[in-house]
Amino acid sequence: MTHRTSIFRRALHTLILTSAGLFMATTAQANCNFPANVEIPDGSTATEAELVATQGTVKQYMAAVETYLACLEEETNALGPDVTEDQIRVSDMKHNAAVDEMEKIASAFNAEIRAFNKKNSTD
Repeated sequence: MTHRTSIFRRALHTLILTSAGLFMATTAQANCNFPANVEIPDGSTATEAELVATQGTVKQYMAAVETYLACLEEETNALGPDVTEDQIRVSDMKHNAAVDEMEKIASAFNAEIRAFNKKNSTD
């Protein structure tokens, strides 16, 4: 084997390992799926049964987002010591966006509960 062939093989080996690492990172990212959004009925027109059902859906959504957040953490930890600052920043952005969505859903649901209570307290 010539020196040139040896260099080529090492470069090819490095390329294959790098590609495999990128594929694994992409695959790991693909496993963390953000849950579908929750439809919250208008509290001023919704029935109590609709709001109770929505409460269950909101609780399921919150649990699903918690699972998503745990997945993001596992995904980042799986990158090990080779994790880059960009990967950490992207993971942090996803985490923060998920928490923001949880707060948005909780706030919207609570607002509709208040609207329902206001409507029913004057009836």
